[in-house]
Amino acid sequence: MGVSAIGASSFSMRKVRTGLAAFVLLGGGAFYLYGPAVTPALNSAASSECNDLIGGNYRSYQLQWVVGTKPHWLCSNRFQPGERPVDLGWWVTPGF
Repeated sequence: MGVSAIGASSFSMRKVRTGLAAFVLLGGGAFYLYGPAVTPALNSAASSECNDLIGGNYRSYQLQWVVGTKPHWLCSNRFQPGERPVDLGWWVTPGF
């Protein structure tokens, strides 16, 4: 049992380590699934690369974040819906 300056505490080091490990694992899993889509730098880098691949302006491409067992960016041309979308992968390097 942990002890504080004002009496007994319900926080033991084992509970703190377990809670911290659970927080890190859940946070890492959440970033793996949704991080690149909600991070502004990675999102704008994916938009820029998709726009360059399609070779148009901001209206001609469609960028999607697909969540699954292997999350990734999908880039497709809005004006040619029959064309197969390009898989950009999970990470697109931002140009700071």
